Amino acid sequence: MNAETAQAEIAAPPVSEGVVFVRRPLAARLNRWRKRTPLNPYWLELRELERAVSEIAVHARGRLIDVGVAERPWGRHFEGRARRYFGLEYPPVADNLSPGIWQAMHRLKGVVDVFGDAGKLPFRDRSWDTVLAIELLEHVRDPDAAMAEFARVIAPDGRLLLTVPFVAARHQLPFDFVRFTPDGIRALVERHGFTVEVIRPRGNSATAVGAMLAHYLVRGFAAHSEHVDGSVRLSRIRALFVLPFVALAQIVFALFARLTKDTSLSLGYSVVARRATPAR
Repeated sequence: MNAETAQAEIAAPPVSEGVVFVRRPLAARLNRWRKRTPLNPYWLELRELERAVSEIAVHARGRLIDVGVAERPWGRHFEGRARRYFGLEYPPVADNLSPGIWQAMHRLKGVVDVFGDAGKLPFRDRSWDTVLAIELLEHVRDPDAAMAEFARVIAPDGRLLLTVPFVAARHQLPFDFVRFTPDGIRALVERHGFTVEVIRPRGNSATAVGAMLAHYLVRGFAAHSEHVDGSVRLSRIRALFVLPFVALAQIVFALFARLTKDTSLSLGYSVVARRATPAR
């Protein structure tokens, strides 16, 4: 093996067997376009989640830590609101989503600032003005431990901003442990010393049914195989026939969502909570 060959092997990113892939430029652009359309079976869910994050973002302040930052999809909502924006990710989750990520750390530059565990945050007491946790708590074995850590690191009068799922397919296996009702998430937050200021359903019964129908169509008729995290690889041929029906179903139920106020089913809940200021 010559020096040039050795250098090429070191520089080449490993082939991923997870769900985070390095795609060719054209394929990457097409895939990004598809993900923004109803052809993506997560379109309804992402649409409502985007709306929920934009609503709670107005409550951000000062130094913000995004616990479970993943690929940093929400950072743009906090520009001009948080003075500093930091991202924390749990190493086993990063490895589960993309095996071999540790040999391609350049892909995480500017995304993850620190690795750590939500149940034992590597920060000093009262060191953050805002803690952000978007769709995180369902992936934590002990939500109470995580909430206790949020309470410890948030400064007095700081804000906790979070979203949790209620109706959602299993995902990010094997790190999917729990779902939350509005009363359940309120009780969890309040028993750790927070005052809940906002708790709001994400979507309604129509969006929840539409999202689950989209998953059923994909998994039942277009799936080729399943990834380690529970997501599916599509059959290229069957997907051509099924994805238009997925898109149609999601568009129809997005329209139905405008006609109902029923939130007995919803995709999840968003919460804004305040850390009490200690009495003098």
